[in-house]
Amino acid sequence: MTDLEDVNLFRKFRYTRLINEDTGRKCINILGTIDSQQAIIIAEKLAFDASPEALSNFHDASNFSSIRVLGQNDIYRWFTGSHDGRDHANRPETKFTLIYPATEAHLKKYSKQSLRMVTETPEVYRDLVKPFIDSKISNGSLNWVYNILEHKKEAERIVFEDTDKEEGFLLAPDLKWDQKTMASLYMLAIVHRRDIASIRDLKKSDVPWLKRLSAKITSAICTAYPGVEGDQLKLYVHYHPSYYHFHIHAVSISHDGGFGQTAGKAFLLGNVTSQLEAMRDDSSSFADVGLTYIVGEETELWQSVLAGLRGQ
Repeated sequence: MTDLEDVNLFRKFRYTRLINEDTGRKCINILGTIDSQQAIIIAEKLAFDASPEALSNFHDASNFSSIRVLGQNDIYRWFTGSHDGRDHANRPETKFTLIYPATEAHLKKYSKQSLRMVTETPEVYRDLVKPFIDSKISNGSLNWVYNILEHKKEAERIVFEDTDKEEGFLLAPDLKWDQKTMASLYMLAIVHRRDIASIRDLKKSDVPWLKRLSAKITSAICTAYPGVEGDQLKLYVHYHPSYYHFHIHAVSISHDGGFGQTAGKAFLLGNVTSQLEAMRDDSSSFADVGLTYIVGEETELWQSVLAGLRGQ
């Protein structure tokens, strides 16, 4: 067949149903027919043009004629963009995060970098890592989180809140989710308690609270998004997290979240709870155990704390 005949054959495709969707690869498999015979189209979004010429005009109106503001909190702003604004509200093409002003720490965080596998002993955590975490908390880096908890920012995004200051949390869609594609559902639960920076601060005595928290998060999501069932969700925490205020990721199990969901980064909440439950007494905590995880070479944690421990 000639190229023109191949194109005409493609145009004759008639949609029947979606048979698979990969939200990580931005790929869909569509079942249909051509001349009454079954046919399948596998459609995958292409990578951005990363040439200097293209990127120098990336933000220009000639590339994205329609820009919609999603929200703003502290130095972070979120937008969606489309080449054609006619259906922007329903199907934007691209989501943007603008960080301004961006610090050297942001530059390192978002740059491509080599990774290392680290085993953090209780002693390393106590003597080196915990002081590092405490310094991050005290420098104002959590102001944007407190803005959300205090309803100063993003209050319109909250889909559920338990206002109890000890047990409670608020639940909101993560800005990585377009809030339309249910296969990539991604929610964040941010607890009101301010005494837990990471899983290192969790004790065996927190087990009943963690179980209630898990049940409430699951129930709230299933209520807010009818059709989602509890066993279609995975709840996990990061170590090290991107910010040191305890929060839980609740994601559709069909969503490929990439590095953020890999072993060595994500710890399933159910497994965390079970490990705590098996500890000796109520004062036992994750500060008492070794944790193995992945860290980037450009992170401040690696360069300031962990790199110097190699070979020891």
